[in-house]
Amino acid sequence: MYDHIRGQDNAIARLKTLRRLGRVAHAYLFTGPPGVGKDTTAKAFAGALLCEAGSETGAACGLCRQCRLFYGAAHPDLHLVAPEGASIGIDQIRHVNAAVSRKPYNRRHVVVINAADLCTDQAQNAFLKTLEEPPGAVVFILVSDRAEALLPTVLSRCCEVKFRRLKPEMVAEELVKRHDVPPAEAKAVAALAGGSIGRALELHSPETAALRKKVLALAASPALARVNDKTLFTSRAEVWQWLDFMSLWYRDLLLYRLTGDAGLVVNTDYLQEIQKAAYAAPQLLGAVEAVETGKKMLRANVHQRLVMEGLTARLASILTKAR
Repeated sequence: MYDHIRGQDNAIARLKTLRRLGRVAHAYLFTGPPGVGKDTTAKAFAGALLCEAGSETGAACGLCRQCRLFYGAAHPDLHLVAPEGASIGIDQIRHVNAAVSRKPYNRRHVVVINAADLCTDQAQNAFLKTLEEPPGAVVFILVSDRAEALLPTVLSRCCEVKFRRLKPEMVAEELVKRHDVPPAEAKAVAALAGGSIGRALELHSPETAALRKKVLALAASPALARVNDKTLFTSRAEVWQWLDFMSLWYRDLLLYRLTGDAGLVVNTDYLQEIQKAAYAAPQLLGAVEAVETGKKMLRANVHQRLVMEGLTARLASILTKAR
């Protein structure tokens, strides 16, 4: 399973060595940006830990009885936890605690908790005693995009494995080879994706591509009337998308204005528009700051429509001043 994971050679080599030498800790925390292979690596590591022959190579053999159960999603010692709705609740963690307190069917229990940062504080506290005093043979693998959201007491009991952002060229190559994305489009979305294959695939979707086009039209010429459509901003997640796209747009305009270096542009498919833009650097800096203020307001639970209406009015004021 490790064979299809790109750009995480250091993390994978470390996990293979630990498995091969039998120096596996009781808890790991896989951290890094979304869409860079953390979830896939967690599953591969879980398979290696359950495999009867994993000590020889550090990876699952794929042939033994334990591997057949694992690949058939029927291994009784594998426990997968993921958010139910918006969070991972205390009942889910209590169920895991009860499961790992029993003797494993084979060598050990393996628990994989995806999006571990979405555990409620109550769930994390319920989990903490099990982390502090593991009941026999069990390995926990926590996966998180936002490790800072976990309680310090949970963090301190896990061995961290860091996953890095991928190079845009590697992301583009994966999109072309494995997902049949045309090379030109793959290059464009890879530049925007921040080193995340998952994010690149999301940007490639027709829905996200259409949203980005709409956002950049507004960013290029802000007008309050454009945000009065009641079908817009129906969710906070959508507003975050708007703010992220706008942030990258004004960042590109500012960097190009200051340096003239097209290689710094991430909206590569809008390079001509960026080169033609005639805003002054102070205006663009003000636009960047306005978007960041919008993000702070959204984090403070200000209603998304109010955030966007205020941001649009502010941007229109900044960008229509004498240049």
